[in-house]
Amino acid sequence: MLNEDPGTTATESSSALDEVWVSIDLETTGLSPEGDEIIEVGAVKFAGERILDEFETFVNPGRRLSEFIRRYTGITQDDVDRAPPFSAVAPKLGAFIGSAPILGHNVAFDLNFLASKGLKLPNPRGDTWDLAYVLLPEAPEYALSKLAASLGVAHPRPHRAMEDAQVTREVFLRLTELALELNVYTLAQIQQLAARSSWTLSYFLGKLEAHKLRAGSALGARREPDGETSRHPGVLGFDTRVLRERLQREKSLRANQVLSRMDVDLVASLLADGGPLSRTMPGFEERAEQVEMARSVAEAINGEQRLIVEAGTGVGKSLAYLLPAAMYAIANNKRVVVSTNTINLQEQLLKKDVPLLLEALAAAGIPVEAFRFTQLKGRANYLCLRRWSHLASSESLSGDEARVLSKVLVWLESTSTGDRAELNLAHRSASSPWDRVSTQGALDCAGANGVCFLRAARERAAAAHLVIVNHALLMSDVTAGGTLIPSYDILIVDEAHHLEAEATRHLGFQLSQASADERLQAIGGDRGLLQDAIAAFRGSSASSGRQESVTKVATDMMAAVPSIRTSISELFAAIAGAVTGEDGRGLDAGQDVRITKATRSQPAWSSVEIAWENVDVSLGYLGSQLSALETSLDGLEESGLIDYEGLMLEIGTALDLNSELRRHLSELIPHPSEDGIYWASRMGRTGDMSLHSAPLHVGALLDKNLFTQKQSVILTSATLSTGGSFDHIRGRTGFVDAKELLVGSPFDYAKAALVCVPEDMPEPSSWAYQEALGQAISDAALAAGGRTMALFTSKASLQATAQTVRGNLQAHGIQVLAQGIDGTPGRLVRTFVDNPSSVILGTSSFWEGVDLAGDVLSVLLVARLPFSVPTDPVFEARSELFESSFKEYAVPQAILRLRQGFGRLIRTKTDRGVVVILDRRVVSRSYGKAFLNSLPPVEVSRCGMLDLGDRIRGWLNAD
Repeated sequence: MLNEDPGTTATESSSALDEVWVSIDLETTGLSPEGDEIIEVGAVKFAGERILDEFETFVNPGRRLSEFIRRYTGITQDDVDRAPPFSAVAPKLGAFIGSAPILGHNVAFDLNFLASKGLKLPNPRGDTWDLAYVLLPEAPEYALSKLAASLGVAHPRPHRAMEDAQVTREVFLRLTELALELNVYTLAQIQQLAARSSWTLSYFLGKLEAHKLRAGSALGARREPDGETSRHPGVLGFDTRVLRERLQREKSLRANQVLSRMDVDLVASLLADGGPLSRTMPGFEERAEQVEMARSVAEAINGEQRLIVEAGTGVGKSLAYLLPAAMYAIANNKRVVVSTNTINLQEQLLKKDVPLLLEALAAAGIPVEAFRFTQLKGRANYLCLRRWSHLASSESLSGDEARVLSKVLVWLESTSTGDRAELNLAHRSASSPWDRVSTQGALDCAGANGVCFLRAARERAAAAHLVIVNHALLMSDVTAGGTLIPSYDILIVDEAHHLEAEATRHLGFQLSQASADERLQAIGGDRGLLQDAIAAFRGSSASSGRQESVTKVATDMMAAVPSIRTSISELFAAIAGAVTGEDGRGLDAGQDVRITKATRSQPAWSSVEIAWENVDVSLGYLGSQLSALETSLDGLEESGLIDYEGLMLEIGTALDLNSELRRHLSELIPHPSEDGIYWASRMGRTGDMSLHSAPLHVGALLDKNLFTQKQSVILTSATLSTGGSFDHIRGRTGFVDAKELLVGSPFDYAKAALVCVPEDMPEPSSWAYQEALGQAISDAALAAGGRTMALFTSKASLQATAQTVRGNLQAHGIQVLAQGIDGTPGRLVRTFVDNPSSVILGTSSFWEGVDLAGDVLSVLLVARLPFSVPTDPVFEARSELFESSFKEYAVPQAILRLRQGFGRLIRTKTDRGVVVILDRRVVSRSYGKAFLNSLPPVEVSRCGMLDLGDRIRGWLNAD
């Protein structure tokens, strides 16, 4: 051990990297400091590249290690049994660390564990997770092993304390080098954000900034493209001229005065063998189904008609509609809008399908040089620089706010879109700070120094021939009267089976007591809008009369906010007391209860109406006072108020949100719509209560406000029909008077897939079902050596199954990846692809949009038929419209979901696998035939539970 003072500081060193730090990592029996124990400690004392000392020991937890922990870490029971208890380790570890700053990857986890075991360390700290989160804003993951790989740091033995501590040290050095590359103003701004918050990185950033200044960095000087040195960049930390250059404006698209029809035969020929697509697209082959669909889409556009198309997996429906859409847009300089539901499909269209299509069209001699395409998203996706500046100017910040503001600041050095999709905002409540800096709810303005990402995105869309949106924005555009998407005549809706659900969400509303509280806190809290309004006058040249007027209005409002919050709380309590579930009890956690005419006729509803009147008066007062505040500040642009434009923007936003809240409450309580569905919910985990509204019918609204407004509309998906008919989906969406096309898949499903139904599987309502479910999933995963995905309709069942199967499968070298337990859906898929000797347990997000082609996935299990929850308020209300709701409504919906789930297995012509339906109702009930008949032509094998593994093994190993 080297006898070097651990308290050496950066001021005594020649480099920011020479301060003595201690990198630490713990291995534990679990994630809870209260209930779990430390089993290994690793610590490295270092100064820059020099390792000064190391500390490593096992720790005796006084308990048996679980099989999972032994496999996860490689630590054996004998290792810890022979080790000292932590009480003996703590004094030595404390002495080793001394007063040196402590480094960790998610260091709070380690320090909280140490504190819970009696070793409280007040040392300054640094966190490589936080550093990477800010300095690598677009990194897909911040797990230590992934981060190390991206930075070129070897990590051969993860989940061992000393190795992780060493890797954390090396990652820290790499990240410090990246931090030193930031211009000094960006670094200074991040440090100021950290200093005004509880953020862990405040200490390290202060040292880093001091080093950079001592090193003689020219204050903000750097070479711009024109060779000039930029001046002081202001609050954003850099010169916004660079951003303006990135957001170059384009001329809006102007349609030809005389429109031409497409040559349908030419469209078909481009998709033929030997055509330009076959020469430019790897693996392309002519598919009769694709040609037929492309012809139909071209004819619908030419004839200004509606068309509904179901195209099975493997048809290549994206190209079948993109080809005629692009040819029509090019020939007529017209805009086509394509709407999808999933991000995956949008990315596929933007980054793969459209570029390949344009290459093929160019090869065919069709001029594509002027063709432009882009993606347009809703307001919540784009950064508002004014709102960023306003939040960054706050007197104090939370750690989450400082972290996200800093991440955005670094990202602004490279982004040309301001789209949050470029950022990894995962973990640590990042969504709330983003909400405060996005353009959602912000009034239209000129932008900060002329920079507005939302306006730039809309200008790109106005200049584009093809605009890709999602269903959410499509529906928002409908409710906004067509003001969000540039005008267009041709609409193609892919993944159209989601259109009704998305319309239901966007044509209704949701509000909660927690969100109302948050809004009021943002206005009148300690760090709220009103405090900002008062503080804005500091150092300004505004008259004392103006300042006094603003201070009085703001002070009066701050005094009123607590009583407004109380009145809202009383309203929600009154509603909770007025609604009852089927059991006659009040609103329990995890429940949804409709608010019907019967509810409103009960004596308890009068208390709700009285409470609403109090809230309505309070919100009316708040709105008038916000207007008075806006008036008091009007005209002070030149008076030197702190972030005047950002302040006025926030006041306008608060006015709009207050008005929206008042309007929604008025509809829900005294003025419900005859076509409205209303209900109250209480979250199972938090107990928070929320109120909801949805339209009973969306079809008529979609037909009137969307479909009839367009020249031609095409709805398509791999799953739109039930029993070979489009009646269900057309009735739900109002898509009437449309031509129909149903093209099957080119895949040979008889050879590619087997459907197994264990006949002796207990029914889902049976007490024995859950145990049998776990056994079936284990048997299937073992038979396939992993390569298995199980789809659930219940989170509770998924969690119970994960607990049941994990030990047995991991003992056989098969890892279990459970949604909501082992990571996000995206992370689980990436882990599964990296190690197919796994089983994924997933709920709704895995039923579609997951593409695991090849031999990565061999077995797909359906835990139960995906019926809607009967007590779901929207489903319940709409079911009442049918004479036989189960047959006419519940079964068709569940069939479409099952078909989506089935589609996860066979993705290419060479895929081969087994689908196991673990719900015997598919063979024991009369309606089961409708489910099986809706699947592609596959062999359905009835088997016993004991035979399931052998049946899977035999099919997968057959020639």
